[in-house]
Amino acid sequence: MATQVTTAADWAPYVPVSLFTRLISFARSAWVMVMVDNPVFWKLFRGKNELDDVEGPFYIVGAPQRQFGDGKMVLASKEIMQRDGPFLFILDVKDVKGNPIPNAVLDCWQADSTGSYYFASWTLRGKVTTDAQGHVEILSVRPADYGAPLLGQRKSHMHVIATGVHGKHVPITTQVYICPGNNPQNLDGDFASYARPVPYKNMATSWSISAANNGELVQKLPELPSDDVETVERVKWWNETLKKHGIEREIAAVARHELKLSLL
Repeated sequence: MATQVTTAADWAPYVPVSLFTRLISFARSAWVMVMVDNPVFWKLFRGKNELDDVEGPFYIVGAPQRQFGDGKMVLASKEIMQRDGPFLFILDVKDVKGNPIPNAVLDCWQADSTGSYYFASWTLRGKVTTDAQGHVEILSVRPADYGAPLLGQRKSHMHVIATGVHGKHVPITTQVYICPGNNPQNLDGDFASYARPVPYKNMATSWSISAANNGELVQKLPELPSDDVETVERVKWWNETLKKHGIEREIAAVARHELKLSLL
């Protein structure tokens, strides 16, 4: 594992978002919703990459770096992880030929485990850079479904804007979904499918770690196999790091997913 690097962004401290930044972001999101995410113009702005997804209305421009070592990020604060329980996202960024993309920048944002987004602060928002193998690990909490069944519901996901090498890769706006039991059919009821095809390929493969969740599986996700030594070791490293930072809870689930960027 890479050497831990302590930065000012450790454990995602509370930092307010200025009113000006919020107003600019809301105006930008209105344009994105009307034009870019509009199903009428989908093929004009998106849809060239099979992992393209809607950006949605909750993006805030200018998220801070949350780097915590090489290819690692802590997105959730201590308080939120203590409340909701730590969740680990493992993402690999490659080009369409399967080559890893080092130094790709991922701009991530998500709801918490109650389905709430934060706008007055940078809570659960941040950027991370991939390591030499195009790999990142994001320590966060499990995003919950949100919305109302009758009015439209979004399924559990993390938003990601991934940017590779300028002049070589096409940036992608996508989402990483956590589906109960790793069943992609869960996405059939996602309200955002009004704007794009159901994004089955954006479902991460996820596992529970029941020992960290009172012996219960998280969202019926299968138990992390003990012979998946690489993932087990990554979880162990993060659990040790959590303990060093005074967080009593351990990672109860982990998700793995691959993002592919198109070449120009």
